[in-house]
Amino acid sequence: MKHEISGDFRRLTILATAREQATLRAAMHRPGFHSEAFLHDLLESLVCNSELEWIDPSVTGDLTAAPILAILDEAGQILHRWGFMDYQVRSVLQDLAERGRAEFQGD
Repeated sequence: MKHEISGDFRRLTILATAREQATLRAAMHRPGFHSEAFLHDLLESLVCNSELEWIDPSVTGDLTAAPILAILDEAGQILHRWGFMDYQVRSVLQDLAERGRAEFQGD
């Protein structure tokens, strides 16, 4: 997985390679596919090898259950954050499997 951030920081796009997308499509109907644990495991190498970090929505005062990724400064303050706001109708994993990309929205 890799990611792209729009120049205005309003969009974070997670991109799957064709091979990753095929693997996800094959796993879509397995138990636990849409779980938060599966999502975190899948994106672990992306988060560990980039400036992105998972944050809890309560940290920013958001009243949502959306997955949120952020970039923090050295003091731990949030510089930019993006949420997958369509989480109630589809999952990040579903978008990656079906479209090869998942769009997170920033402010």
